[in-house]
Amino acid sequence: MIMANTMLLPIFPQMRKALDLSLQEISLIFILVSFPAAFLNPIGGVLADRLGRKKIVVPSIFLYGIAGGLAGVALLVIENPFNTVLVLRVLQGVGSATPMYLAVALAGDIFQSQERTQAMGFLEMANGVGKLLSPIIGGVVGMIGFYAPFFVYPVIAIPVGILYWITIKEPPLKEKVSLKSEVASLKELKSISNILALLAAFASIFFLFGTMFWVSEFIDQSIPEGTIVHGLVIAIPVAALMLTAYFASSFTSKIGPRITLFAGHLIAGVSLLLIPLIYTTVYIWPNLVLVGFSAGLLLPVLDTVASAISSRGHRGVISTIFGSFRCLGAAAAPFLIAFLLHISIFVTFLPVAALIIILGFAIFFFVNEEKLLPPELKEKE
Repeated sequence: MIMANTMLLPIFPQMRKALDLSLQEISLIFILVSFPAAFLNPIGGVLADRLGRKKIVVPSIFLYGIAGGLAGVALLVIENPFNTVLVLRVLQGVGSATPMYLAVALAGDIFQSQERTQAMGFLEMANGVGKLLSPIIGGVVGMIGFYAPFFVYPVIAIPVGILYWITIKEPPLKEKVSLKSEVASLKELKSISNILALLAAFASIFFLFGTMFWVSEFIDQSIPEGTIVHGLVIAIPVAALMLTAYFASSFTSKIGPRITLFAGHLIAGVSLLLIPLIYTTVYIWPNLVLVGFSAGLLLPVLDTVASAISSRGHRGVISTIFGSFRCLGAAAAPFLIAFLLHISIFVTFLPVAALIIILGFAIFFFVNEEKLLPPELKEKE
């Protein structure tokens, strides 16, 4: 699912020139995947709670892959393909809406106690592997042409959908979940702790994807030709995210989600604050590592929180609501970054950095630890 956007980052400057698009127009290629996912996630979560996870996830994966492949066909055979590609990207967004976040719900169904925290770390590490490899794959395949990465979607998605159906052993539903009880379960999200966790879910993807979007434009200005190099550079923060996510579960279980979220936001805010000051120097590269490191701290604990708020019967809808906030972050980042870059790089990053730091301090002072992570999901003394 991560490949929906990150695989295209290395080739979007090439696509923008080939289709004669502005930075704001090309950002629609990314936005129109993430917005449908954001609004459809809770619906998919409700259906998954009532019908089972696999019956929602597998058709979604197929739709995601097929729509992506058809977008590649449109770029090859239609004279003015942009509008057609946008429609197909909306369909791809419909397909990408629930699978990643229902995987979080499914892990919550299968794993209990400390195992669940570890499982969420592995999920985010897999997420990181997707973010790491997809820009590199996009850069390599993009050497054929800017349309070529779109054909990777069905090649990967269809076998994954088949394997998911065959190999995943889903725990049976104990009882039928009513729509009324699903709506009632949303009251769990009203606490200040969970509201701040939802904002953190939005912010963590916003700053990560916004930074990657900026890097793709920045590196194109430095190295106009070379999609493989673009992919490798874009993957720098993601490599840091992947490695951090692997160890984050142990870290979080020791110090708790509140301090982990505070530390992640503080590191992210400082690293974003530095970008306008050092982006023309060699210090920008280790700073991008810090961006990824902060996201690697935040995402696994947010997954664990999403899986722990509610019981098995309502875990699908709660997890997908957290997913919606992440998708909104992914949707808002490219357009807002593209808009602000026309003003200045300082206007782009300084306000975002300030808001991230403020959110971190709000989490530190107002989050109730027990509201985020029950004692049984913490490491035993």
